[in-house]
Amino acid sequence: MKKKKFIILIIIICAGLIIWYFNTFTIKTNYEIIESEKIVDEITIIQISDLHGSLFGRNNKELIKKIEKEKPDIICVTGDMYTAKDEKGKQIALKLLQELAKSYKVYFVNGEHDCDEKFIQNLKDNEVNVLDYKKEAIAIKNTKINLYGITNQYYSATFDLKNAFEINKEEYNILLAHISNFEKFEQFGIDLSLCGDTHGGQVRLPFLGAIINRGIWFPEIVQKGLNVETNYIKGLYSINNSYLYVSSGLGNYPISIRLFNRPEIAVIKLR
Repeated sequence: MKKKKFIILIIIICAGLIIWYFNTFTIKTNYEIIESEKIVDEITIIQISDLHGSLFGRNNKELIKKIEKEKPDIICVTGDMYTAKDEKGKQIALKLLQELAKSYKVYFVNGEHDCDEKFIQNLKDNEVNVLDYKKEAIAIKNTKINLYGITNQYYSATFDLKNAFEINKEEYNILLAHISNFEKFEQFGIDLSLCGDTHGGQVRLPFLGAIINRGIWFPEIVQKGLNVETNYIKGLYSINNSYLYVSSGLGNYPISIRLFNRPEIAVIKLR
């Protein structure tokens, strides 16, 4: 009887380890399609975020291979690619972005962790486009796109993108920001905002969503139907004709555990 219980315990532990590993260290590719009259040709954007110095294969070859498979027109990186004071993680993030920039146009905004000036300069030196309160007008095929990047770690009540940028609403406008502020982004006229930070809640439960986000327990249940920032946790949202995509990220912080929320690459197709 004791032997049988021991075997059952071992099976449960092994199953738990497999579930933990699969949810925490294997990449899922999530696809979204957004349509707009401003888009002339189909455009493929890949968003990666919140790597926190993680590795997927040696030198992140598994991650790079998944990105290459999608043949992106641009890659958007929305911060926290390493954890503050983690020098090894910083080098992992730098090497990944350097490698991607050899083949693709890479646009980067930092989060609260990866804002080291030397790291930022290294990115610039290796052809990564750092959007530190900058706007860049680009053309992809026959479509004109304006890329904006901001580096806010918090937002005051008076935050207004009009204080930093002008906008041409006849062209397609994309904003990169580590932390979302969707209502203000939409009011400015952004067509698509790409954000990270939340890790998708990191641990999620079926039907309940994220366990906690920004100090709110089960925000997707407690605040369901309310248009509040703490409820923008994972995936695609819309207000009027403006869209927000919140990446659940690739890494883990402060602990290495995910559940029903695997590390992700977001593939957003504009049509």
